[in-house]
Amino acid sequence: MSVEPFKIIIVGGSITGLTLAHSLHRIGVDFIVLEKRSEIVLQEGASIGILPNGARILDQLGLYTLIKQATGSLGASDLYFPDGFRFRSLYPTRVFETFGYPISFMERRRLLGILYAALPDKTKIKTGQHVISVETEARGEKGPIRVRTMDGDVYDGDLVVGADGVHSRIRDEMWRLLGPEMAARGREAISAEYSCCFGISDGVAELEAGEQMMRLDDGRALLVIPSRDQVVYWLCTQKLDRRYAYGEIPRFTAQQAEALCSQLADTALTETLCFGHVWERRKSYNMVAMEEYLLPKWSSGRIVCIGDSAHKMTVNFGQGANSAMEDAAALTNHIYTSLLQQGVTKPTDEQMTKLLHRLQERQMPRISRIAGASWAAARVHARDGFVFKLVGRYLMPSRVWGGLVDARAFGLMADATALDMLSLPLGLGPGWNKYADKGKGKGTFSYMYAYM
Repeated sequence: MSVEPFKIIIVGGSITGLTLAHSLHRIGVDFIVLEKRSEIVLQEGASIGILPNGARILDQLGLYTLIKQATGSLGASDLYFPDGFRFRSLYPTRVFETFGYPISFMERRRLLGILYAALPDKTKIKTGQHVISVETEARGEKGPIRVRTMDGDVYDGDLVVGADGVHSRIRDEMWRLLGPEMAARGREAISAEYSCCFGISDGVAELEAGEQMMRLDDGRALLVIPSRDQVVYWLCTQKLDRRYAYGEIPRFTAQQAEALCSQLADTALTETLCFGHVWERRKSYNMVAMEEYLLPKWSSGRIVCIGDSAHKMTVNFGQGANSAMEDAAALTNHIYTSLLQQGVTKPTDEQMTKLLHRLQERQMPRISRIAGASWAAARVHARDGFVFKLVGRYLMPSRVWGGLVDARAFGLMADATALDMLSLPLGLGPGWNKYADKGKGKGTFSYMYAYM
């Protein structure tokens, strides 16, 4: 009787899931992607910022040229404060000079479209597959773990990866297997203190591409990012009335999003242009609560959660999707070194448990630093209390402070995970080597400078 090859079931056709699919394809590991929605590429009104750590992984996978053609790059950021003070940050330019990749933005659906279109075998992507359970004692012919969908379909494999986002079904199944105590700890880690209203407008010729604007006010921040072809990405983060725990985090209607944007209509972006002009040219928008969490446990047996299903941060540091791509690369690295290079074709339960433990051990400290930076950036941008107001208004514009924190922020970037078995792209900037191992300090305030 022939032995079935090692197979991974990826739940979620997200950026995380599709990046993992590409990575597994490159090392010759079989996989299937199960997506709940009817299509991989849907309009959600969301943009995505691609930073050097994510760009490098996409470049290793041979996708960055396509992505570069669809993105607009940042050159500078202008920040405005309630007292009329304004300063210009050239941090985006320094990032490009240091790492060889710009900070760039594109529609989330376009990135998903590129990731999907570039997969050689589309039959491995199954849409309309709403996973309802994971059976760990199935021991089917094709693998020791089984996934069932709402329509009654069954998929067997050796590992189930939850890449299904903030409302992860796979995380629920993992918690069920871990038991009530660990499940309670996981739920207690999840909360939300901020909302984000985001959208995309087009036909805005009055704003210069690559010149980002940020309005910092008490309790909220408005970010406007003019891009190529007169497209503008924008978002408003706002402090909620209180901290909401897991199970009570609010959801928002289109009417609530419209009401907020109407309040912002008179907010000046330039001497002659207000946000209302951008809002009038909207083509899509949405409003969500921004959960913040870093789960204490990412795996159980042959189940693992990566990306937003394991950790979620505010948008203010721009690292959500980029850190998720790092998770996909890290998991691929561990599969390659712990299984493929050792000649293991069908890993035992013990081997899988050790592999996933090492994955979390590798990623947790780094994700913790990124999450801390995002936490602080959200509060500086919203001027949430005296200390954060002081940091944003007086320390961030300081040349002395800026020089000190560049090294820390660059260190956080340089320590990023890449695909170890694939060659690094040619022509990378000097910062990857210069700042390696310099992003492991605890200076949270230093990191948040990066998104200003």
